[in-house]
Amino acid sequence: VSVVAACVLISLKPGAGLASGSLGLISEAIHSGTDLVAALLTLFAVGVAGRPADRMHPYGHGKAEHLAALAEAALLVLVSVYVSYRALAVLVGAQEPTVDPVWYAFVVVAIVIAVDLSRMTVSLRTAREFGSPALAANALHFGSDLAGSTAVLAGLLLARAGWKEGDAVAALFVAILVFAAAARLMRRNVD
Repeated sequence: VSVVAACVLISLKPGAGLASGSLGLISEAIHSGTDLVAALLTLFAVGVAGRPADRMHPYGHGKAEHLAALAEAALLVLVSVYVSYRALAVLVGAQEPTVDPVWYAFVVVAIVIAVDLSRMTVSLRTAREFGSPALAANALHFGSDLAGSTAVLAGLLLARAGWKEGDAVAALFVAILVFAAAARLMRRNVD
């Protein structure tokens, strides 16, 4: 479900982000790309972790989920650094804001919020049911996606009201959320 949802979001966000010039939507599109990679890593890791112990792995394969969560966190850090750089360039005046908050950008953000909410709920429920750290990491990640998508909506509303930098503030907020989630994931899975 997560892989399909990430593919849907990757098909929606870049088009709306590029057409509207929204840095918030573009940063969310990049973030969705990392979501797809993270979902594929998790899918692989959960499959590996479920294997029984063997001669080469006498204690089983459970660490695969923690390693996948660490890889996801590393991707999140890279995305947050890039988005922060772009947003700060707009906020300090090194780059002009180019956002045009058109109606379809709002429609895409509404769809994204609905998808983020459903992915977070499904991942959290499944993580609790199976005691899976990788799925718990996904739930946390999708929760930050939901907060970020809500911030992008707020940034577009501010831009529509006349404060074009609101979109860059939303993108910076997304980057901070992503970085904080990555730090939590790293700490928990290293422990």
